[in-house]
Amino acid sequence: MASLDYQETHYGVFNQRVSLTMQTIPFKKEPAALSGKIFRGTLNFGDDASQAVPFLWQRNAQKLCLDLNRNRDLTDDPAGVLVARSSEPGYYQMFTNAHLLFNIDSGRCRVLADINIWEYNSRVYAYVMARSLWQGKLTLQGRDWQVGIVQNVVDQPGSFEEGRLLLRPWEKRNRSFSADDGLLASVPFSRKLFLDGHAYKVDCIVRSQNGEASPALQFTEQSVPLGALNVTAQFIHRLVLTGGPYLVVLDDPAGVVKVPIGTYIQPDIQLEQNGVEAFSKASLQQVARQISVDGRTIAVLHMGGPLTNSVIANRHGQDLRLDYRLAGGGGEVYQTAVRGRAKPPEFAIYKGANKIASGTFEFG
Repeated sequence: MASLDYQETHYGVFNQRVSLTMQTIPFKKEPAALSGKIFRGTLNFGDDASQAVPFLWQRNAQKLCLDLNRNRDLTDDPAGVLVARSSEPGYYQMFTNAHLLFNIDSGRCRVLADINIWEYNSRVYAYVMARSLWQGKLTLQGRDWQVGIVQNVVDQPGSFEEGRLLLRPWEKRNRSFSADDGLLASVPFSRKLFLDGHAYKVDCIVRSQNGEASPALQFTEQSVPLGALNVTAQFIHRLVLTGGPYLVVLDDPAGVVKVPIGTYIQPDIQLEQNGVEAFSKASLQQVARQISVDGRTIAVLHMGGPLTNSVIANRHGQDLRLDYRLAGGGGEVYQTAVRGRAKPPEFAIYKGANKIASGTFEFG
């Protein structure tokens, strides 16, 4: 069993849009000397109205007041008064280091978040980017893993099992990641997991410690019938199969590997070569595939490298639009991962052997 510790990060681990309920009636108590454009409402977390957080956004003053104790008094939460990170007043503002508290059956649950809020066409929108998770160390079959839970705070703030399961070798524990970056450091939480050649029943046990939720993960090995899957592709760093009897996670698979017998939907794939990473999400593919492992024949996975690079050029008025496409052996499309912006993507245009133009692209 791995006890999980609450950990805050300097990067976002889960970014989700949060629904808002706006209001025009002032709260019971509000900050004095309000001026400029004022927006009032609640940030809605899940279906439980008691988890909603009332807010007041003073756009011109670049302030966001959160009613952290939810008593509809916007003056008694000093930690809920946030100032926009940007020095320029505008329609889009980011507020960092919001310390949210949610009450669940096992106690209080903390979440550190950044809140992005903006106005468009007289409507207000917001995203919540979580910057905290629960993590610990677990040894399985002599190998150390970092395991943890990234909570789905927007949809299910009171449930750990509705989040993502962080699962990566212990030596990578200090590397930044995101639950929605496509790189598969985290996978959907599943009570049935097949990892590193072994099947496990996974239980998330949440106890109360000093009034706060204290989760732990327990992996219990299971005996299951296995079949053969031939992974013919190159460069696959992590392969995740869903839809079958177990959630299957394969790291650096090559050749024939064993997986639980069953039918799986098209996998999520992370590729890596020479430090360059790319990913393919099943949900973004145009053609759905199934992989059937029956225990009698060897199933074959026709996805991954070698890869084909292409650029599609289209004219839009006076502009030339260039769309980059990276395709795998099964026709699946990959996106290259961006971990930093120090080196923007470059391009060069040739006419025959002569370079006639070159430059870099801006991010976004």
